[in-house]
Amino acid sequence: MSHQLGRLVAQILQRYCGEIVEKVGNDLFMYGSKPIAMIVKSTGLPRTQVIESLRTLMKFDLAIFEATGPHVDYKLLPDNVLLLIRYPRYLLQMKSKYGTEAELIIEELLQQATCSATLLLVTIANKYKDDKDKNLTIVTLKDTFISLATAAYIQQAPVAEMKEGSEIPNLVQVATIVPDLDTRALMQAMANPADIKDNIYWKVNYDRFHQDFRDDIMIKAMTRRIDDTAGEVMRLLLQQMYLSSAAWAEESNAIPVTDLRESSRLTDKILLHQHLEHYLKVMEENGAGFIRRADVLDHVVTERLGSKAARIFRLIRAKKYVEEEDIQKNAMLPNKECKQLTYKLLEEHFISVQPMRKSQQVSGTQKGIYLYHVKLFEALHVCREMCYSSLHNLSRARSQLVSEHGRALDKQRRVRTIVHGMRMRSETEESINDVLETLTPPEVNLLAQVEKQLKQLSTAELELDRNLFILNWYLHYP
Repeated sequence: MSHQLGRLVAQILQRYCGEIVEKVGNDLFMYGSKPIAMIVKSTGLPRTQVIESLRTLMKFDLAIFEATGPHVDYKLLPDNVLLLIRYPRYLLQMKSKYGTEAELIIEELLQQATCSATLLLVTIANKYKDDKDKNLTIVTLKDTFISLATAAYIQQAPVAEMKEGSEIPNLVQVATIVPDLDTRALMQAMANPADIKDNIYWKVNYDRFHQDFRDDIMIKAMTRRIDDTAGEVMRLLLQQMYLSSAAWAEESNAIPVTDLRESSRLTDKILLHQHLEHYLKVMEENGAGFIRRADVLDHVVTERLGSKAARIFRLIRAKKYVEEEDIQKNAMLPNKECKQLTYKLLEEHFISVQPMRKSQQVSGTQKGIYLYHVKLFEALHVCREMCYSSLHNLSRARSQLVSEHGRALDKQRRVRTIVHGMRMRSETEESINDVLETLTPPEVNLLAQVEKQLKQLSTAELELDRNLFILNWYLHYP
């Protein structure tokens, strides 16, 4: 695993789980799987803190354990650690697709890691029962939970099973069964949460969200390449694919045109139904070779080296193998500048060079030539390392900003909590304003600037994570 990934993972763990968990996680990242005794020795932490940190990591699926005889080794899952910065995208996906109730269910489940359906719904209902803006009811929450379980956005958590002759349990994935929740029992549980006896636990199914992200990329890419109707055809193809193929299969099973035609009749797009075969042919000829992930690579080259370097990069990629003289002819740049940018692309490992020799001339001399080309997977790995590094720097900048203004942010949080409670109790605006005025004008201005910077950092972080998702998806398919 790369050095940049390790730095990023450590920064994320520190941000979300604290320094002690970060120290244990970083130790596992550096040395691979280790037993508790070795972690205690290498980190210098008390055994109780190491055990508590491992519990936290395993609770949120950031680490796993492996039984080797009487010993248990623990192993960090770096890819799952990276998912922590993707939580806002999951919530946005839920809110746009299913509404506020779904967003609150996923948010609470992400915070709890695992939770029974009854306790989850009762917790949310009690938390927002006085919030008139959200207007939640236990009935709508129950219906939304069932919808999410049916659509596989949430799934039953693995259960612990003991092997015969072993004291070490194994976590076994169980099939998800959509629950039949009783509304009357839920309402009784709201009054007495301590009496809840539901022992079936649920967790968020990240893979289902990632399928949505992938499908959205494919539909938008086809829309840009051809038009909106082609994007709708791609959406229908993906719908049919899920009926007969594994979600992450490299190729779907054959989808009959008759099935697509029947699906197109259910839409309100007359053009789609009338010209379905024509669109399928156009997509076969002009869309089969499109790779949405390459757009990310072009963007990275542009941001890092400029638009002229990106022009050279696209030229080399399009022509497969090209001599330096041909680059200068086709890039429409001054020779000196073109050479400099080409060498810079080579230095940054976005392009590669292959030396060759021309056939021997009459004079008996041989002239060497150099063919520039793009090793796509090598360039993608370089781009991914840049994403890791940039995400680490953003996360570090965020931590420094929060640390530097921690006192003011804590004061703001306390004031907001007090004001929220006062508004829930319908206290007078005069009393509320008295509390708000405990924040002085300089503090208000400072906090506005800090919140703006934090928002910019979060936006950049999500954009980088989106690029990283695309790159990993491309590398997933050989």
